Amino acid sequence: MNIWDKAQSVRLQVSEAIEPGFNIGFDRNIAPETEKELRSFVAWVEERYCIPITLWVDFENKHYLVRRDGKRVGYLFYWSEFSDYPVFDKPEDIPQIRLPVRTERSSIEEILSSFIEAVSDYFAWICNELTEGYVPDENDVEEILQAYLRRGTAAGRDSK
Repeated sequence: MNIWDKAQSVRLQVSEAIEPGFNIGFDRNIAPETEKELRSFVAWVEERYCIPITLWVDFENKHYLVRRDGKRVGYLFYWSEFSDYPVFDKPEDIPQIRLPVRTERSSIEEILSSFIEAVSDYFAWICNELTEGYVPDENDVEEILQAYLRRGTAAGRDSK
């Protein structure tokens, strides 16, 4: 079972002050068609999967991000660790994704794959399975990407 499906069965205690779903922000220099595609993907995910704790996502107009150890990466995921399932009621416990979005060197499918990996981290966090060395399953990432692309509305695709 992929982590996205597994997370759907986890029941958490979440304060009413914490809203479910994505909270997204876009760098003003991101191309409008790229922003539109990412918004479409977010809506698609929210229609199909429960996002029980707000997931903040900042889309940045960069080719890559740099971790503290100097490694270039396709996304950064920040989270608070917990030993068992607490009541989530503090905004500082809400996870955050930073995702570089530049289509000059990356296709929209590559950007979406990075985003899917980051959301996989979120779902692993929901399942309390996220560790520093966690790596999303490539087959699961591809499965989610292909399910989304089959909609026929991905940027650059012919919808005929």
